[in-house]
Amino acid sequence: MASDTTISIIALAVALVALVTTISQVLGQFLATADGYRRCQSSVMGGWAKLTHRKFRWSEMRFETLYTTPQFGLFPYMPGQFVSTETDAYGTKEMRYQLDGSARAKEATYCETTLVPHLPGGTENVSWLRFIEALHDNSRQTLKAFGVSFDDVASNKELGSELKPNPAIQRKILEDINQPAFGSQHYIIPDLKLQRRSWDFVPPEVVRPLASVAIADLAVMTRRLGMQWKQFEPLEGNLRAEGNGHTITSVAVRSMGTVLQIGVKDFVSGVDPTEDLNELYIPSEAADKMGFGIVPGEASLGVPDYKLGTEDEVFATLRNVVDPSREAAETVKGILGANPGWTPGISDIIGFAAPMIRQSFSSIVRIPQPAGYVVGLTQEQVGFVVFHKRLHDLVAERDAAHQPVSEQTRSILHQYEELLDRYGEQWEDQEVCNQKTNDRSIEFLDDLYGRHTAATKYFKDLMAQYSVRGEKSQVFRYTDLMYAHIRHAVNYFPEALERINASPSRARDDYGMRVAGWITEGAHIYFDNIPKVIEDMRSKGFDKPEVVEEAWLTMMWKAFLWHRCHFMVDGPRVPSSNWGSRLPVYIG
Repeated sequence: MASDTTISIIALAVALVALVTTISQVLGQFLATADGYRRCQSSVMGGWAKLTHRKFRWSEMRFETLYTTPQFGLFPYMPGQFVSTETDAYGTKEMRYQLDGSARAKEATYCETTLVPHLPGGTENVSWLRFIEALHDNSRQTLKAFGVSFDDVASNKELGSELKPNPAIQRKILEDINQPAFGSQHYIIPDLKLQRRSWDFVPPEVVRPLASVAIADLAVMTRRLGMQWKQFEPLEGNLRAEGNGHTITSVAVRSMGTVLQIGVKDFVSGVDPTEDLNELYIPSEAADKMGFGIVPGEASLGVPDYKLGTEDEVFATLRNVVDPSREAAETVKGILGANPGWTPGISDIIGFAAPMIRQSFSSIVRIPQPAGYVVGLTQEQVGFVVFHKRLHDLVAERDAAHQPVSEQTRSILHQYEELLDRYGEQWEDQEVCNQKTNDRSIEFLDDLYGRHTAATKYFKDLMAQYSVRGEKSQVFRYTDLMYAHIRHAVNYFPEALERINASPSRARDDYGMRVAGWITEGAHIYFDNIPKVIEDMRSKGFDKPEVVEEAWLTMMWKAFLWHRCHFMVDGPRVPSSNWGSRLPVYIG
């Protein structure tokens, strides 16, 4: 009996040990699950904690923590629709929430209705909460400056206006957004998708729920918030940006990738609204491309995009696109050897190729500078003045000789003088014009916008007129005209210096401008190059000298208008290879 009792006691003890072990294992599973759950509470991720759930997995007899975080992106703005849907590769409809600053959008993205200072030392919450707030605030300011009125976003055609929006104007604005006018671009604003995740797949090094964003979209959002990249090496995991009170730092997490920490400045009331306005960029894809060193091409004229972000890309564009003979590239290479960072002539391609990025009804004109050197005779006052004087003399001489002058040529001269009479130095002098950026007169900008649209239509009609291919047909291509101009424009600096140095007394009229003689001479050389452009176009199969001359004048006119409607902001450019990259990075 004693032995049976002993055996029973031992068996009971073993059973108890087994029971305790089993209970410990189960509790361990629960504790592990609870660890993930605790890290997804409101103290960490704010209102997003409402989307955190525990799911019991019967097959494993444990709880799984399911949480939801945002996946940031960019999407065309849809007025009045803070939620949109898209279908993924598997046919599943996904909801996208616009970060447009409206009260409904903020509520849907679990964002505070107003930016308020965060308490010091509150480092337990994820940084992407403030990132959402900052993107909402930036979009709200941008759309407000565009005259958009919805929810709590008031329409202000002029800064500080307290007037209610004109319903007719408001309808026109919304029509322009939904169906962009010829040459304009869709508004592109940040948005987010809800990504449901399991804490089971979170590496142990990660202690907070992570949001995600593609590297190309991050680069755009960073620039729009006023930051500049100090380090941009996404493949190596080295990312650092700062500016406008914001910061981005990165750390590499094993088995995860690059994780960012974003610091967003606190909102301070009473700041001069002009300062905020002048930090905004045009929210369009064309403007975003420029931040990657890419000049967007006007698709309606058959113009491709051009990469000018680095000197190597400038040379590649000259050699492979503009002038396959490589003469232009060799000329620029020689200039760069003596004047590092200087590429005169090639910068003209910006005003020739790019569509009108500035939107109607808006005073926002800031865009990223797509190249290291963008100054040129299609932007500076000397180019404007000499063009005007030479065109005036050309028309006067032909009228005196009873020679024909096309209606388009007379129209350009008339329009130029009309703008000069109406706006004075604001039109001709880039330094006067650039004293204001996003607070320029909308009347002035809309006037130029309409004239640029007409100039672009001129080329569309010209290409349609000379588009039939045949044995005797001639085809006009806008790109051929651009390349013919650039091919000779890159020579203006050495040619002007040679002429001035050979005989200073031969310097041509500077029309009272106090600039270096070679600059004025260079502007004259542009006009002198018209016969060379005509010859280049003839070699490409278009032998109509009068049409080529008129088209060249219109192309220059179109570039003048483009530059006065935009202000290019210098700063580090993201390598063009990153445009469109979907490489994910995470935000902690």
